[in-house]
Amino acid sequence: MLNKKLIVPTLFLSLTTSLSADAADFIEEVQIGGAYSSDQLFGARLGLRSIDASEQLLSPELLDWIGSPKLYFEGAVNVWRDSNNADDKLTALTLSPVFQWHLTGAERPLYLEAGIGVSALDSTTLGDRKLSIHFQFEDRLALSWQYSPNSKARLTLGYTHYSQADLSRPNDGLDFFNLTWSYPL
Repeated sequence: MLNKKLIVPTLFLSLTTSLSADAADFIEEVQIGGAYSSDQLFGARLGLRSIDASEQLLSPELLDWIGSPKLYFEGAVNVWRDSNNADDKLTALTLSPVFQWHLTGAERPLYLEAGIGVSALDSTTLGDRKLSIHFQFEDRLALSWQYSPNSKARLTLGYTHYSQADLSRPNDGLDFFNLTWSYPL
């Protein structure tokens, strides 16, 4: 029988390893990151970002009205631990649409990123945080910087909040500050 805590990482691994050549054409970058919470929680993230889908999914009028962002989709596996108890961990599989606005710079641009997605958790507690259900929303806000004019790699500093919008009680939620390195494929 498959260990309950291994379900989310196993699903992500089998999804990423089974991508066909056609599906791989839709992946633009891989992301590796770390997270820290003031609740003494820390974690790691491995993610994939799609190619820009803004023109395929949104009308030119809407894009102009909201400031001409690019629209990406990100899937990721997050693993978080309680720094006071290494055995207390939680794994989350996330999927989020992410809007990206170009703020400044041509050679080394700075971007604002925002999105609201969903996540599936393998546990409903982490540290003293009680989440009640395995489904959570993922809200994010970040600044992303393409630090080299010779590469499209980026560093992103962001804030992410996980909560289930009071679908069940208690709804303590989780808050993380993230540092992510994104590398184009």
